Amino acid sequence: MTDTSATLARFIADHTGHAAEVRDLKRIPGGFSYETWNLRALWQDAHGRHDERLIMRKAPRGGVLEPYDASKEFRILQALQGTPVAVPQPFWCDPTGTVLGTSFYLMEFVEGDVPLPWDASIGEDEQAEMHRQFTDTLAALHTVDWEAKQLDFLGVPADRTDPAALELERCDELLARVALRPYPILREVIEWLRERRPRSPCLSLIHDDYRMGNFVWRDGRIAAFLDWERAYVGDPMADIAFGRLDLGGWCTVRDAMAQRYTERSGIVVDETRVSYYRILEQLKATLVGLTGLKAFAEGRTSDLRLVQIGRGAHYGIQALAEQIGLGQ
Repeated sequence: MTDTSATLARFIADHTGHAAEVRDLKRIPGGFSYETWNLRALWQDAHGRHDERLIMRKAPRGGVLEPYDASKEFRILQALQGTPVAVPQPFWCDPTGTVLGTSFYLMEFVEGDVPLPWDASIGEDEQAEMHRQFTDTLAALHTVDWEAKQLDFLGVPADRTDPAALELERCDELLARVALRPYPILREVIEWLRERRPRSPCLSLIHDDYRMGNFVWRDGRIAAFLDWERAYVGDPMADIAFGRLDLGGWCTVRDAMAQRYTERSGIVVDETRVSYYRILEQLKATLVGLTGLKAFAEGRTSDLRLVQIGRGAHYGIQALAEQIGLGQ
């Protein structure tokens, strides 16, 4: 820890031009995608002296979202500064992995609670307000001008009315790269989705993990939305569909909240497209599990949680088969 703290202090100094200090470096447990570390940093820049708690998001050597590039999330956080979508302030990034062995970035620590679906301490009135802000933030996200924010580096569908085609290409490539054995059912699912691609009237910045557990709640408001590593440019119905998966909790955009979303975004919730993307999001979740399983099998991680996620992915294959009518 002492060596890592000193390395981070030099990294900050290289960016600010002044000596820096890092204290109290500690890894935060939990999380499957990136390592998350808490630290206190002291530095000086053109705005004066700073003594702040920061968060380091560091790519693991093997994990569920390979290949890793922390600069992607860093650039998204930069782009969302000053928009109605509250996110932590990013400070510095090493995209090369030369400083700590894998890519990482440092960002603001945002005080507050991270509500979870099973938290019984959240009262009805607070739940209602949280649900409204959850919906309003998604509407704001989907109306961010991603082109003006130079987020086209995330990849733009060749046919802008057919964003599912690009997502399925990515799924195809990922399956070929991470499968430890043949998965003919998943190939069938991809082809089934390819044949039924819906047209989309607009493209938005998609969070792709938009749910409870990924935002900070403080003083009756969403203080920051977190975990942007899966973000891409695509159909806004994908985020709504993801929120309706089992892990979404009670903060979902449906019924009255779907109407609220439409009023604030101008984007109509198309239930046919939502149903389609619900299957596509389940496919992507299954591939995430297989990615983690391969990282463990190849010895790039010793995190046994990835084995459990991989086992869950195999149950997901059966669920996908049933949804597209295989075996009927």
